Amino acid sequence: MDRASPDMKYRYLLISLILFSVEPGEIYAQQNPLTFQSQDLQLIAQRYTGSTVNWPLVIEMASHDVDKNSFTLEPSAILQLQNFAEFSSKVNEQQKRISDLINSGATVFAAEEYAAVKEIISKYSTSISEGELDQAIGYAGQLEQAVDEMESTLMNNRIVDVQAQLSKKKGEVNKRVGLLGSWSDSFIGDLFKQSDGIRTLIESYATLSFTDGSDIQVNPNTIAVIRKSRIDKLNNASDTEITLEDGGLLAKLSAAGKDRSTYVLNAGPSRTELKTQNFYAETEGVERAKLSNYDGEAIINSNDITITIQKNQGTIVEEGKDPLQPVELLPAPELDWSSADTLINEEELLFAFREIDDAANYRVQYSNSPNFDGQLTEVTTTETAVNIENLPMGMTYVRVQATDQLGLRGPFSKTARIIRNVDNQPPPVFVDNIRGNMLLTSGDTYAVEGVTEPDAVLTMNGKRVSVASSGRFSHTLSDLSGETDVKIISKDPTGNVSELDVIIARLTEDRLFDFNIGKASALQSNRVKAGSTIISSKAYNGLKVIISNQQQSRTIATDGQGRWGTKITFIPGELTIAFKDVNTDQTYLTKTFIVEADQ
Repeated sequence: MDRASPDMKYRYLLISLILFSVEPGEIYAQQNPLTFQSQDLQLIAQRYTGSTVNWPLVIEMASHDVDKNSFTLEPSAILQLQNFAEFSSKVNEQQKRISDLINSGATVFAAEEYAAVKEIISKYSTSISEGELDQAIGYAGQLEQAVDEMESTLMNNRIVDVQAQLSKKKGEVNKRVGLLGSWSDSFIGDLFKQSDGIRTLIESYATLSFTDGSDIQVNPNTIAVIRKSRIDKLNNASDTEITLEDGGLLAKLSAAGKDRSTYVLNAGPSRTELKTQNFYAETEGVERAKLSNYDGEAIINSNDITITIQKNQGTIVEEGKDPLQPVELLPAPELDWSSADTLINEEELLFAFREIDDAANYRVQYSNSPNFDGQLTEVTTTETAVNIENLPMGMTYVRVQATDQLGLRGPFSKTARIIRNVDNQPPPVFVDNIRGNMLLTSGDTYAVEGVTEPDAVLTMNGKRVSVASSGRFSHTLSDLSGETDVKIISKDPTGNVSELDVIIARLTEDRLFDFNIGKASALQSNRVKAGSTIISSKAYNGLKVIISNQQQSRTIATDGQGRWGTKITFIPGELTIAFKDVNTDQTYLTKTFIVEADQ
């Protein structure tokens, strides 16, 4: 390579000093023409227009000496290029906005506006390449307004109002349309939108269901108003606000609602942001409220004071007073039974539990629904036993909670299942932790546990299994691989037979991690690229997928067919993906990846 002459070195040094000392777009007086060689064209474009890509404008504005292969810019041409630098800078800013809006879904939710923005950028680029400075300035001036319109349309189309649905009710439930409407009867399936109210009367219950799977269970003698209910269609995140005007309600957020959505509950003088799947509020008008949290955390603001209550903590808020500092709730009462499952033939049962120190009273609930949102009966007592009468045939679910001297309700006990049966019916067979007909395990052995009638003869794949006096049974299967079919047969002394077909699925890395993360196989590589990525796969029903990357974490539950998916932007660093049981929170498999910066 030929060495540069001293004059050439000096010229490059001078240009470099100018480039580093002059901000892009800065305008200063140029009194004399500027002559430069063709190899310096991009440097001159950078200096006077703020970007090397604008060199066609420099050529168009300069005169060309073919013999010397040099260009000359007059002072007036230099000033025009310097004026253009500001427009070039603004275009660069808008292109960054456009990139962010594309990542936020502009190509889907603002497709027409996005097409208009692309056309302006295309015409701007063409004007640059053809040396049409005035046209380029015109298109640059149009771009910001077009991007504003794209952003506005994107947000209008992404964020939409949605309606909650009355999914369950007992007794008399009323609906009020708008804040000034009158109360009228409400029926299952009715939709509640922003500003609509719901009212339950004595011995009445209601459940409002939201689009992300979250529920609001409304107690008797309660009035609540939906202040806000909308959803971001890009990531299905909800933005919901409920005001409890009188009575009590239980907010049961789905995993998606807890992790991705914003739920706010107003009760009495308090405003609470829920980061929990289980929260109870009870208010006595606008001046006082009792709040209990059973999972995650709840951020409470009252009288300009903010406190956070964690799992199994509560507080009381009163108008004009600081919120009561977090109080530990009373523990869940233990059942006074050897097993949570009981088979009976009678119409009544004495439901007994153990005493909790400092409890003011106990609330016993029983229902035909495991979620206690259908045919619910509630009994408040100071005793440690309740006689449950007129039990229906089949399954009844029972639970109890203790209330302290402040009136704060502690967590519920584990749920007892009461199975009422008659002798001419086949013996029921219930298997623990089953989802549909599927049991999940990560090991090569699994103990199948459940309950049937105490005097039944139980076999599992033809092998006799002992049944305890409570009806409980347990049998361990070994050498599991893939999916193992298990036939459970229960036969009572009168010859009635029940059969249950169960599949035990052994979860392996080959099965759970058979998907791509971007272009990388989750099975074959532990390195993935940073940036926005869509992950989707199929596993089994009853799983939740925990994705943790640096400070961000996301939980996705599989659907009824085992499918799951999410869109996430990975940050360079460590990434872990874990598969857990939805019910027991047991971790089955975890894998760690390294997120590399995308070069």
